[in-house]
Amino acid sequence: MSTEGYGKLQDPKMVVLGLVGIGLRYGFEMEEFVARTNMRLWAKIGMSTIYKTLKELEREGAVAGKRTASEKGPPRLAYSLTAEGRRRMVGLIEDAMSSREPVYSDRIAGLVFAPLMGADAVETLERTAEGLQRSDSDLRRELESRDGDVIAEAVIGYYREVYAAERRALKKVSAMLVRTSTSG
Repeated sequence: MSTEGYGKLQDPKMVVLGLVGIGLRYGFEMEEFVARTNMRLWAKIGMSTIYKTLKELEREGAVAGKRTASEKGPPRLAYSLTAEGRRRMVGLIEDAMSSREPVYSDRIAGLVFAPLMGADAVETLERTAEGLQRSDSDLRRELESRDGDVIAEAVIGYYREVYAAERRALKKVSAMLVRTSTSG
C-alpha cells in the first residue's frame, strides 16, 4: 500500500518519544510495532530512523538508554522517557494536534497536470484509480482485523475517505478528458 505524500512527519521525534512512552524499550520492538500497526501509512519512520532518533533523543536528554543483557548477541540498549522527554513528547503531541499544515499528495499534484499527458492520461488515471481501490481494500481488511481498536478505526477510516475522494477526483478528470477528446 502506498504511503507517499500523506502527512508524513518530517521530524520523527514525536513518534519515537510516543513509542517509548507506550512502553516499547528497544529499537527492534519499535520497528516491529511500526510494521504490525501499519504506522508507515501516516509516519515516515524506518528502522534506521528509529535508531538515529533514539540516539539524538538520548544526547538531548529526552530518553535514557540502559544496557541490558541479551540472550543472543551483545547487550542491548533499553530506552525510557526522562522527565524532559515526557515534557517534549506532550509538547510535540500538542503541536501536532493543533497543526494547520495541509495534507500534500503527489498523486493530486499529478492529477492537476494529467491533461498534459495527452492520449495516455485516461489510461493512467484509470490505473491510478484501480490502485487506490486495491489500497482501500487492503485498508478495509486491516480495519476488520482491528476489531474495537478506536484509534485504528479513526486513522484507517481517514485514509479510506481520502482514497475515496481521490478516486472521485480521478473519475471527474478522466470524464473531462474523454469528453474533450471526443468533442475536439
